[in-house]
Formats: sequence, C-alpha cells, structure tokens
Amino acid sequence: MIDFVVPARPRNGRLTETPARSRFGAFIDLLFGYDERIGRIAYWLGLAAAWAITGFFAAIAEDVTAGTGDIGRYVALVFIVGTFVWMHSAITVKRLHDRDRSALWYLIYGIAPPGLFIAATYFYTTRSFALASVLYVLSFLGLFWVIIELGLMRGTPGPNRFGPAP
Repeated sequence: MIDFVVPARPRNGRLTETPARSRFGAFIDLLFGYDERIGRIAYWLGLAAAWAITGFFAAIAEDVTAGTGDIGRYVALVFIVGTFVWMHSAITVKRLHDRDRSALWYLIYGIAPPGLFIAATYFYTTRSFALASVLYVLSFLGLFWVIIELGLMRGTPGPNRFGPAP
C-alpha cells in the first residue's frame, strides 16, 4: 500500500517510525508499480514527482549528451519520454484501480487526450483548421474529464477487486 505519511506505531508503550528505506520503496512503487490503489493526494503527488523527475532529466540532457551528436540526443529523448510514460501510466493505473476500473481504461484516460492533441496539431500544420479545431476541443474535453474523474472524484469506498481502500 502506498503511504507517504509514516504513521507512528505504538510498541511497548513507545512510538516507533517506519524506516526511511520502506518510505523510499513506497515512493518508487508509486512511480513504477502497477498494483494496488492510490487516493487523490497520492495521485497528484505522484504526477508532480513524475513531472519534476522528467524536468530534471530534460535539464541535464544537453550536458550529458554533449559531444555524442544527434544519436545521443535521440537516446536521451527516448529515455526521458519512456520514463515519463512509465511513471504516468503506473500512477494513472493505480488511480483507475481506486475508481474500480481496469488498466485498459488507461487507453482512454492516458492516451486518447494527448493522441487527439497530436493529431490536431498535425492537421493544423496541414491547414485543415476545421478538423484541427474539433480535435483540439475533444482533447481538452478529454483532459478536463480525466482531471475531474481521477483528480477530484473519490475512489470506491472500502475494498474493491484491486485491493483495500488506500
């Protein structure tokens, strides 16, 4: 179970704390694991961490790939984008589990809005402005719905088929 707040546990009348190693493991599991459920706060914190990590890698990519030519930049781009997609999908799938939806819903929630946006940008560059406008509106409506459903709505109360409530 993902836990950012480390609860103090009474033991023999004394309070103990979960070791930092297990907190780090929970953080890594939040970003890269696909099991269990997470609540809204963990979802927003996970997304913020994914963006921060991606920004960090993007900021140092130019210095790290200096002297490697274009191939080094392409490898860095694939690494950065791949890492972000992995973190985003793991966080979103766990949040979908909390809403009692399977990972297949990620195709709608995680891929459709950016895919529509990319398609709209393509059609905009080919001067198909009407089609581009429709696709832009659909992509923003999809993103708006994802924010409402995953970021603002409560999860399933109590346990569901994906585990106990977070």
